[in-house]
Amino acid sequence: MNQQSYLDLLKEIRDGKDIDKIGELFLTIVSMYGLTMDEVASISYYIVNHTIKAKHNKAFIEQHFEIDVDQLGIEGIQTIQRALVSAYVDKVRANDTA
Repeated sequence: MNQQSYLDLLKEIRDGKDIDKIGELFLTIVSMYGLTMDEVASISYYIVNHTIKAKHNKAFIEQHFEIDVDQLGIEGIQTIQRALVSAYVDKVRANDTA
């Protein structure tokens, strides 16, 4: 796959926000680099940690839940991640049954 094909794929994924396609893209990267499970877990944590601490998300969490994300350790970040995944799964299930 050439560079333009990757860019086109990334644009398609961004426009559609298809979680399965995004996941497949990440799995392709994992395979390409031969990452181990602990490396993938670390990258997942890194992405979630930085996303939660992004200015707009940090402000949302502080405003709605009175949580200072800068004070959270790994367990706190993972707790927020579990809550977010649970809410997302519920939303997908509701859309599937509608």
